[in-house]
Amino acid sequence: MSEGMAWIAAVWLLAYAGFNGALFMSLRRRTRSERRFLKESDGADVDPIQAAWWLGGSWENAPAQREWYAAEVAVRLLIAAGDAEVDKDGRVTHTPGRSRSRADPVLAALVAGLRRHGSATVFELRTEPRFTRFRTVLAARRAPLRERFGRYRVPAVTAAFTVAIGMAMHAMIGRHGVPGLPGQDDPRAPGYWTFLWIPVWAVLAALAALWPPEMSRPWPRFTRRCRAAVSQALADESFETSFRVSQAVFAPGRRKGRSGAGGRRPPRSPRSRTGPGDVADGIGGLADVDTHGGGDGGGGD
Repeated sequence: MSEGMAWIAAVWLLAYAGFNGALFMSLRRRTRSERRFLKESDGADVDPIQAAWWLGGSWENAPAQREWYAAEVAVRLLIAAGDAEVDKDGRVTHTPGRSRSRADPVLAALVAGLRRHGSATVFELRTEPRFTRFRTVLAARRAPLRERFGRYRVPAVTAAFTVAIGMAMHAMIGRHGVPGLPGQDDPRAPGYWTFLWIPVWAVLAALAALWPPEMSRPWPRFTRRCRAAVSQALADESFETSFRVSQAVFAPGRRKGRSGAGGRRPPRSPRSRTGPGDVADGIGGLADVDTHGGGDGGGGD
């Protein structure tokens, strides 16, 4: 490769590396508060209600930060503690004769609501005005983490395309030959660059795979901790209780056939649940910026 061609390649490849470096620094700035939250919570037990918020569902790869699952887990925790009962229709009732106060604000608000307003399904707890206090306290338990990793692959692939085209055009205008093909004095040499950009782009675009997919859940290590926290808190729960509570999470008209792609999966016992697939780490632990995906997706947990 001629000296001129080496200089052109170096300049464009450095530009590509610089763009990805800037993208990474942007991610670090955007996730600073999330990484601080994760660092402060590291080493401590994860609150199961907050964990349920983050998990978003009982199955792997459920969308993060979903209120219905946090409400469901709160109800199941109250039942497990013996302070509530659930019938076959999923209606939850405060256990007669149980008057002890709950230290957890969410469970305390739930008990107060059931005492004052009577039985309710999880769907009613999430929608009816009489349980506004419960929803307000429940929302305060949500972890301050982003739901998805973010759009980073698309800019990286676009940068790869720009660099590949730019490098080829620069070399062609400078009448530099293609390494391994006729030299720069050959009239065909510049034309080869109109085709060479394609494999160059293919190689650079493949590097964009180091960035996790846009829709992937960030912070995988925090996700694993949350999965363990919910499983441990509900370890002694019966399958019947889990099923009864979960069948009334959504409106009656939406409960039938919710096992489809967009629906809710059938509940499983806590011990049988496994953590969601972790986002592949890349670019210096990019996805495990569990340094809010949650996380173990944008900084270091």
